[in-house]
Amino acid sequence: MDIKIDKAGAPLKFSTKSHSSLSRWPKWSGYAAAAWSLLYSLLGLYWAFGGVGFPFGENDVRGEMMGSFLSDLKADVGGFVIAIAGLVGVVVALATVRTWGRWIPRMMLLSFSFIMCVTLVLVIPDTRIVQNFAYLFALHFDLIDWPVLNQVWCIVGGFIWGAATLAYLRSTRGACGNCGRTEAPQGTAAISAARWGKWFAYIAVVMALPYGVVRWMWAVGIPLGVSEATWNMNTTLDGRMVEFILGALHIGGAILTLGLIQSWGEVFPRWFLFLAGKRIPIWFVVAPATLASAIITIAGLKISIQIISGLVNGSVTITSDNWGEFGPTLFWLPWGVSLGVATLAYYIRRRGRCKYCSNL
Repeated sequence: MDIKIDKAGAPLKFSTKSHSSLSRWPKWSGYAAAAWSLLYSLLGLYWAFGGVGFPFGENDVRGEMMGSFLSDLKADVGGFVIAIAGLVGVVVALATVRTWGRWIPRMMLLSFSFIMCVTLVLVIPDTRIVQNFAYLFALHFDLIDWPVLNQVWCIVGGFIWGAATLAYLRSTRGACGNCGRTEAPQGTAAISAARWGKWFAYIAVVMALPYGVVRWMWAVGIPLGVSEATWNMNTTLDGRMVEFILGALHIGGAILTLGLIQSWGEVFPRWFLFLAGKRIPIWFVVAPATLASAIITIAGLKISIQIISGLVNGSVTITSDNWGEFGPTLFWLPWGVSLGVATLAYYIRRRGRCKYCSNL
């Protein structure tokens, strides 16, 4: 049994049970990032030399319409860029976990890792991510194609690179790899998170409502802020069901967000039958909330850029007749960001004492 001493001089005892592979993510996330980068680099080489299936540019017919930043990318150029970035990524990822990586400046490794994470999560994906996620609830699978699956794979890679970046940052600043805590005053982070997390949760709730309300109005036959051409496409029963489901996802998301600051977000309510009264596992809340935050932020960023650039160049005009088609989606970006911050606060508030470093 491993024994450590806390600040008061009392021994802290830890279980001799081996930790799960998932809990050892600070050890293997760098290798996972290297493996992902190598695989995508090989795909880039394949596309650069004429291989089929390049998921951007001329092979992505819906790219420009859906806000893709890579709608003009050619396979020969894009393939080589992907191949080179992937090979550099292999070296950088391994440098964060191998001893020879100490010869490379820390800021260079952190900067490249951060850029890889942001590019894969926010730059490459477009609005089709949230579109397909929402339409899955309406049992519409016809919009899922290879470019969309590639975006999903890039988001997975972005999360892997994010974990590798976080693990390296923590290890180089002497913090616990699993929780990120150092010898800071015990428990102060949780107290602070309870304060600022509450406000971000409220912001997320408010930002989620406009789109949901407008879509529900359309579902019940009220053409709120919609042009005649768009309204005519939603008069069928199938169209109204889709609008109801889209609205329900937003309204339901707003209600669930309140769980980040309410007691029923920590303990299963009475109507959960045999789970009633039991503590809700942190991952049960944090995992879906983090995923939702990422998807909403991606879509919100791309749609906001599309609308704002359209307003600037005159291709988009928001009037009293069509504001419901454009206005509510402008709330997505602040919604996704505030939901992510509120989720982080929930995690900090509930994580308790770390079983690896014993800090609160």
